[in-house]
Amino acid sequence: MSKNINYDEKFLQSLIEGVKPALGCTEPVAVGLATATAYEAIGGEVKSIDVKVTPNIYKNGMGVGIPGTSEIGLVFAAALGVTCGDANLGLEVFKAVNEKSKREAQELLDSNLVNVNLEYEEGNFYIGAIVETDKGKGKCIIRESHTNIIYVEANDKILLNNEVKGKATVNINEYLKDINLKDIKTFVESVPFSDIKFLLEGVKLNMNISKVGLEEKSVLGLGAAMDLLMEEGVMQKDVVNEARVLTSAACDARMSGKNMPVMSSAGSGNQGITAIIPTAVMCDHIGCDEEKLARSLAFSHLTTAYIKAFVGNLSPVCACAVAAGIGASASIVWMLDGSLEEIGGAIKNMVGTLTGMVCDGAKGGCAFKLSTASSEAIVQAKLAMAGVIIGDVDGIVSPQADKTIKSLGRFCSEGMKDLDNEIIDIMLDR
Repeated sequence: MSKNINYDEKFLQSLIEGVKPALGCTEPVAVGLATATAYEAIGGEVKSIDVKVTPNIYKNGMGVGIPGTSEIGLVFAAALGVTCGDANLGLEVFKAVNEKSKREAQELLDSNLVNVNLEYEEGNFYIGAIVETDKGKGKCIIRESHTNIIYVEANDKILLNNEVKGKATVNINEYLKDINLKDIKTFVESVPFSDIKFLLEGVKLNMNISKVGLEEKSVLGLGAAMDLLMEEGVMQKDVVNEARVLTSAACDARMSGKNMPVMSSAGSGNQGITAIIPTAVMCDHIGCDEEKLARSLAFSHLTTAYIKAFVGNLSPVCACAVAAGIGASASIVWMLDGSLEEIGGAIKNMVGTLTGMVCDGAKGGCAFKLSTASSEAIVQAKLAMAGVIIGDVDGIVSPQADKTIKSLGRFCSEGMKDLDNEIIDIMLDR
C-alpha cells in the first residue's frame, strides 16, 4: 500500500462514518441538526433563531424539500430543528416530524423569529446556530461535514469545544489524500465480508425510495417519465437505462421531501443514490452474489470519498454526479474483474465526460444530473474494458488516474472557487 501504511482500519472507519441513512437533503438537515442542538442545550419558549452558513450550504438548501413536509429551504429547516429535531439522530434529525411540529415551525416563520444569513469568513463548510429562548441562549457550530458538531454552548457555559484555533478537528478522511486506487482495490479484495455486509442495507433503502419515486412521480417525475419512454420504445430497455431510471426516481422522491431515508455516501444522500444504484443494477444484471455486491459497493463508496477528499465536502461541481458517478464506474469495472489499468481508464473517461457539471443547489432538477451520471458510469466502465479510454493528455486528464483525480480536485477548489457566489447571485436575481 501507499507509503507502506496499512489503511484497512481507516478505510473501514470511512465506510462506517460515511455510509449512513440520511433523511432529507443533507444541507437543510445539517442546519436542523445545528438548531436542534442549540435548542436542546437550553429549552424554553423561542424568542429567535439565527443561523449563519457558508455559501455552499446556502446554495444547496435554497430550493430543496424538507422531509415529511411540503416546505422547502433552510429557514423552515432551522425552525423545524427546534420544533421536532432530535440531535441524537444525526442525519435523521427530522425523523419525528408531525403536523404539530410543522405548524409550530410555520408559526416561528410567521412571527419573523428565524433568520438564515450567509457567512463568508469561516471557510468552505460552516453552520453556526444561536437559539434564544426565555431561558437564555444556546449555540451550536458544525464544521467540515454535516454531522461534525464541534462547539456547543448554553448561556456562556461551554458544553463541547473541539475547535483548534478556530478550526475544526481533522476530517477523518484527510488521510485519503495520501492513498491511491491500488490501496482501495487491495482493501476491497481482502476485507472480511462480515465487516462490510452492512453496506447491503444501502441497496434496500435506495431501491425502496426509487420505487416510491416511480409510483408517485415525485417532483418532475423524471424517473417515471423515462420509464414510460422505455415502455413506448423511445428508450431501449437495457441495464444502462434501468440504472438511469431508478437513480433519477430515487432522487425525485428525495428532493420532493419524501419522508424516507436514503443511504448516504461520503456525507451526502444524493451521492449515496449515485454510488449505490448503478452498481447494484449492474451487479443484479450479471448475477453477483451478496459478497460481490458488498465489495463492489465498498469500492464505489471509497472511491467517492477519495475524490471528495480533493474536491471538498461541498463543491462548485456536482459531486453527487461527478464524484459518486466516478466511484460507481470504478466499482463496476472491478465487479467485472477489470484490471487496475481498466479501473483507471473508467475514471479518466468519467472525468473527461462529466467535469464541469456545476452544482447550482439541491432541488428537483438534481435528478437530471444523477440520471446522466448513473448511465455514464456503466457506459464508461464498459468502454474502458473494451480499451476505449480517453487520451492521456486530454484536458485535465493525466496518464495516471490518481493524478487525474488530484487535477479534478484542483479544478474544483481553485479553478472554480468564485463560482458559488455567482450562482447564488443568479439564483437570488429571479
